Amino acid sequence: MLQLGYKAASEQFGPSELLDLVSEAEQCGFDSISVSDHFHPWRNDGVACFFVWSWLGAVGARTRRIQFGTGVTSPILRYNPAVLAEAAATLGAMFPGRFWLGLGTGEALNDTATTGYWPGYAERRARLIEAIEIMRRLWAGEHLTYNGRYFQTRAAHVYLPPQAEIPLIVAAMGPSSARLAGRYADGWLATGAAGSSSPYDKLMPSVDEGARAARRDPASVRRLIEIEVVYARDRAQGIKDARLWAGTLVRDRDKYGVYDPRDLQYYGELFPDQMIEQNWLISDDPDQHVAVAERYIQMGFTHLFFHDPGRDQAAFLEFYGQHVLPKLRQKYGSTQAA
Repeated sequence: MLQLGYKAASEQFGPSELLDLVSEAEQCGFDSISVSDHFHPWRNDGVACFFVWSWLGAVGARTRRIQFGTGVTSPILRYNPAVLAEAAATLGAMFPGRFWLGLGTGEALNDTATTGYWPGYAERRARLIEAIEIMRRLWAGEHLTYNGRYFQTRAAHVYLPPQAEIPLIVAAMGPSSARLAGRYADGWLATGAAGSSSPYDKLMPSVDEGARAARRDPASVRRLIEIEVVYARDRAQGIKDARLWAGTLVRDRDKYGVYDPRDLQYYGELFPDQMIEQNWLISDDPDQHVAVAERYIQMGFTHLFFHDPGRDQAAFLEFYGQHVLPKLRQKYGSTQAA
């Protein structure tokens, strides 16, 4: 069934304000939230950034039904996977069936800034695979002595296991990571989706390939995507809102190893307005927002997160709750009553 989520931007809003917005998202009918887990934001000016693991418990306590998880956490350098397993298990025990854990191979923006180290992709991929194995085995109740190439534990044991399975979702924007998601994770998350041209339909076969390599049914791997939208009546204001996140448009080969938000802000401000409009839907027409969502539903995505960079998040949530979510649910079904 289709799930419709809200992107909670911890790089843009402070923890108390964002907690209020998450509560409002639940009241407006969103099924879930995905929250960024960043040490550094995507720019230096006009933003916020906080430690989401201090905040996630408040989300569970403040809300009643909404599912929530990280989009995404990197368990390879700044987090030890055994400690992360305990943190996730605590949320899983307190809010069974509601918490999921998004994982990725990291960004220099967060990992280099905190550790001074930034290995190549092959090492980061291998670290992520080890981290997933450690977390799953600890959640299964092992007293784990693990001797990996990158991580070691000695009789590690999580004494408060989760009450329900915690889904592991791996973010992937390239074929190798997509295969990793299909082979080792419960779901694949595509991030930064927007515009008419996207690689996501091309990555679907890589996810399927990874699943088959692990002798899993490809259909069992969940497909999640974050969609960039701007609810705005004024084009100029919409472009201004989206520019707050222009650093995310910097190509991987250009931002590789960049750990200072001031640099990403500089690069992002070089993009012309046309580039911004190609990557964000800027509109106050519900049918246009529905059409963008449908494009990804038809690709095979079943869990959508809508990310609006505007300052007036309450207006965006109300707009989607009244005019967009009901139309999508009416046509494609939902995990909850429309």
